[in-house]
Amino acid sequence: MSPSPQVLVVGAGPAGLSLAAELAEFGISCRVVEKRTQRQTLSRACTVEPRTLELLDMRGRAAGVLARGRRCQHPPLGNDRTLDYGLLDTPFPFSLSIPQAWTVDALRVSAEAAGAVISPGVEMTALRQDESGVDVDLRGPDGSSTVRVQYVVGCDGVNSAVRDAVGVDFDGWNYDDSLMMGDVRLANPPGDAEYARITRRGMVGVFPFQDGTCRVIVLDREKFRVPADTPLTLDDLSESSAAILGTDIGIQDPVWLSRFRSSQRHAKRYRVGRVLLAGDAAHTHIPSGGQGLQTAVQDAFNLGWKLRAVLAGWAPDGLLDTYEAERYPIARETLRKTDLAFRFETSDSLPARLVRKVVMGSMRITPLHRLNLEHLSGITLRYPADGGGRWTGRRVPDRPLVAGGSGATRLYELFRDGGFVLLGPGPEPAHAAAWSSRLRTGTLAEPIGRGWPPHVLVRPDGYVAWAGTAVDDGLTEALHRWCGEPDQVAR
Repeated sequence: MSPSPQVLVVGAGPAGLSLAAELAEFGISCRVVEKRTQRQTLSRACTVEPRTLELLDMRGRAAGVLARGRRCQHPPLGNDRTLDYGLLDTPFPFSLSIPQAWTVDALRVSAEAAGAVISPGVEMTALRQDESGVDVDLRGPDGSSTVRVQYVVGCDGVNSAVRDAVGVDFDGWNYDDSLMMGDVRLANPPGDAEYARITRRGMVGVFPFQDGTCRVIVLDREKFRVPADTPLTLDDLSESSAAILGTDIGIQDPVWLSRFRSSQRHAKRYRVGRVLLAGDAAHTHIPSGGQGLQTAVQDAFNLGWKLRAVLAGWAPDGLLDTYEAERYPIARETLRKTDLAFRFETSDSLPARLVRKVVMGSMRITPLHRLNLEHLSGITLRYPADGGGRWTGRRVPDRPLVAGGSGATRLYELFRDGGFVLLGPGPEPAHAAAWSSRLRTGTLAEPIGRGWPPHVLVRPDGYVAWAGTAVDDGLTEALHRWCGEPDQVAR
């Protein structure tokens, strides 16, 4: 019998597979159990945003997702208005149109290549934890078994068995309105690119995929109150889209069709002892803005390096608690924004129509356009500074590096080892050498941005841990706080 893994991940969706790769690639034994036996084709998410691609790129995992997706620099706002992702400071100035099932395929390849064991058809039925580990009851094709692991991470969706097992409330509400969507082929597409139209009756969005199918999303105010569990037919979707678009786009050959009614829910806690929650098990919200998959992958990257640090024995006290402290307010704000976006999209009141007109008009103003894009793309996400100064918690953009012994040509390549990165002019500071097993150094060939200090310590997930004008300006304290004890005295 193979030894039990250190970490059991429940759920093989975007959060679970991203986390599994983060753990396994850097020496943490990890098993992912997934109760489904078949690949799921129905998925609400159909985009991957720039910040998610940046995170994957930091580990060399972006290529598989990029190969399956269609790059869209100008997503539609509706009625001939578009966004311009080219305004963003990122290696990925586009929104990637890709069904979630294809993204999951790419993430699964990365997780298995990293060494994670993925077990389909296996369901978690119960768990019991104590101070040293967690006993997990599993049921699968070969019967029932119990495994002993050090940590369990529930990435098993809105109906999370892990969340229920540790008694965490999942507060929120369901919306009454139902929308329609499907992946289909179009005999008469409105064009080669993404397209959206908004009228008094509703909205239709068309998003082509790489294989010639399209995601069609329909918000029909005349059918809002149709129960979400009412089967969606091809005729129904075609009638609504034709009425809103003013033309028949020839919807045919559906891969899947579905009505959906969204929820806004948030777990009260993300951690109970040795059990943690991530992705939809921790938070779920309407798909406006396509943030669900993005927050799931971001959860995994935030949690992954911290869990690795704990299991490797060098984590400073309280590091694992920062996962909930940092991610909870991000999810709470995402819930607030997506709720506002949904009400903005669905209301037909005069004030709502006026607000929509003003917002659409504001997209002509480049600074406002860029600001909205930065929020949508995830690159403005910031973790609490917690007394660490104005730069702490900010995302660090990719930049070219001065040639050196590392072989890396740009900043994000320095994160491939999964450790911290210290940026600054000149050689590595002498007092940083004591953390060399967890720290790489680099010199940028161009500035990060206006006003940034010359020395920056960056966490493994690409956010600033410390920044200063000189290396003796708090660097040692920051290294102790985030990287634990130096190598020679690590636990």
